Amino acid sequence: MQTTKLRPARAAGRLTTIVLTAGALTLGMAVPSQAAVPVTTPAAEATIGQLGACPGATRLPLPVSDTVNASVDVGTGNLSVSINALSLPGVNGDASLGIVYNSRSGQTTPTNVHPRWTLALGSAGALSTTATGVLFTSGDGYSALFTPVQGSATAFTPPAGVKADLVKTSTGYTLTSRTTAEVQTFDADGKAVSVADRNGNKTTLAYTGTRPTTIVGTRGSTAARTATLSYGSGA
Repeated sequence: MQTTKLRPARAAGRLTTIVLTAGALTLGMAVPSQAAVPVTTPAAEATIGQLGACPGATRLPLPVSDTVNASVDVGTGNLSVSINALSLPGVNGDASLGIVYNSRSGQTTPTNVHPRWTLALGSAGALSTTATGVLFTSGDGYSALFTPVQGSATAFTPPAGVKADLVKTSTGYTLTSRTTAEVQTFDADGKAVSVADRNGNKTTLAYTGTRPTTIVGTRGSTAARTATLSYGSGA
């Protein structure tokens, strides 16, 4: 059985490690069990719209290898490094699974990975709440704040430049792209549980507590389109 270890970068004195073994993605970071309360941290609020692939931003590409890419946002100076550890087969394109680093991230405590690194699981993101609305954060770190529509209990207004509609449902939320018709479905805790393309082909995500542990794609046999994530005791 072939095992590949990727050691991307040091973060806050620690080394983030990915171990990929026969379709299983292992992240070298143990995280204490936490209540699933989707409240945005002050650090995350301070970088809304400044990390990841910001719409309209000018980025200087810094290719590293077939699986590692980096770029610098010339407006903010943010360095983004993405590592693709696994591609999950999909009907309308494979989903890239890996991790992303943002140098200007205010995340200085470990979550599912090391500080300033985030899990990038295809196009799936996560929701959290702020005093003024609901914050969507994508796997690459980009975040957008949706504000409630006055007089509505379910509708939200997207920020300028974001072509997507967030709607509160009886079980959570849905986020629908106006350009691709992709629909992300979130549970009441703000975790993405599925991503469906315009034809209804649905990638699903399952969790143990707050940690994503299983992702099932849309093409191939069950074994071929299933990725399992496990979390190690340290790097």
